[in-house]
Amino acid sequence: MEVDYPRKLLERLAFIFVFTLCLLGVYYSRTDLAFFEGSYVKEDGPLEWLTVVALLLGSILCFYRAKILKPFRHKKFILGLYLLSAMFFFGLGEEISWGHRIWHALFDFQTPEFFQKYNSQGEMNFHNLRFGGLKINKLIFGTFLGIGIVFYFLILPFIYRKKEAVKNFVDSWALPLPRIYHILAYVSLAVIAELIAGGKKGEILEFGGSWIVLLMIFEPYNREIFSRKSFER
Repeated sequence: MEVDYPRKLLERLAFIFVFTLCLLGVYYSRTDLAFFEGSYVKEDGPLEWLTVVALLLGSILCFYRAKILKPFRHKKFILGLYLLSAMFFFGLGEEISWGHRIWHALFDFQTPEFFQKYNSQGEMNFHNLRFGGLKINKLIFGTFLGIGIVFYFLILPFIYRKKEAVKNFVDSWALPLPRIYHILAYVSLAVIAELIAGGKKGEILEFGGSWIVLLMIFEPYNREIFSRKSFER
């Protein structure tokens, strides 16, 4: 793989912003754990809402690309972009428990009985569901998601460059692939998260991971498939 680096000023600033906050998380977790867990990465805290911003921007970006590329690309490509937009929106909804805490504060909205019974936090989201000893968060949003990220960032880009059939499949479904610096950024994030003291490293991974994925979609390795300039008019 060729050496690569962020060329756009906005990208560089975004990476500096993200890793500064992640490194601050390491610092606070090791110097003031109560502040780190009680304020910095708490529910509805600054990092959670910045994660929501990244997910919202990702959803809007994919939806926007689908709209502007619809006249030029086949239905499968456009469907892929809409599915990516929906995935980001689902992640956003899960992050804020689909507005559960907001609706409760404003309108005294009560958690539906199903979520009261099976959600470990008593909130209206799916990632905290628990059925007996089966924790959805650990299984799907932990193990499966972790395997998926490793495959997508470390294995798929290599296969994409070697196998024409894989390249055609990825491009036909509008799947954005990471550049070298996106891969290095995610590996760096994983290392930083391991330095977090206490039990809240997942929040740093969510925050940093959401922004790195957003930046990957903004400037992917296969950028030309998302550009109108590459089409014959």
